[in-house]
Amino acid sequence: MKPFLHFTALERRGIIALIILTTISTYTPTMIAHYFPLKTDKDTLFQKDMAAFQADLKKAPPPPKKHITFYRPRQSVITIDINRADSAAWESLKGIGPVLAARITRFRDKLGGFYAISQIRETYGLPDSTFNKIQPYLRLNAVSLKKLDLNSADEQTLAQHPYIRYKLARLIVLYRNNNGPFSRPTDLLGIPLVDDSIYRKIEHYIKTEKPPI
Repeated sequence: MKPFLHFTALERRGIIALIILTTISTYTPTMIAHYFPLKTDKDTLFQKDMAAFQADLKKAPPPPKKHITFYRPRQSVITIDINRADSAAWESLKGIGPVLAARITRFRDKLGGFYAISQIRETYGLPDSTFNKIQPYLRLNAVSLKKLDLNSADEQTLAQHPYIRYKLARLIVLYRNNNGPFSRPTDLLGIPLVDDSIYRKIEHYIKTEKPPI
């Protein structure tokens, strides 16, 4: 320290300042590198990749919306009255669409009503397998059949009935013209075309009223 004291005050301040500057210039790069690290090529590439990825996300179409389906519990099939059910009621049965429903109701109207559930099977185009499936849900409640008077119905009216048709209708009118009015429905058995099985089907839809004098 003694040699240092031989310098003037101004020289001593200059030496101290030089020492300070030397120290600063020596350690400053290390401190800068520690607290402010330089970006490497890897860092630059990573940032570019992230920017490109974000840009692609913005351009990509939004994901499709998921449609949520709410499943309703299937209602149990209710029974229907075959003489009162409309087309909508028939369509509620499995295997019965609008066409078959319309045919069933039209067949019922032409008959004048059903007297047995088994008659449904006779509907045109109705498969036996479908009838067997719907049969447990069919009911026959009140029966009120529309009946034809064998003594007053004309040939055309009789022919429109599904169980009589044109050939038998003509024979009925011919028999009536030749033998007079029918006394009872069983007189129909006097026509050669009518056997017991045919009569059993027709008897529910015919009646005999005495014509007015």
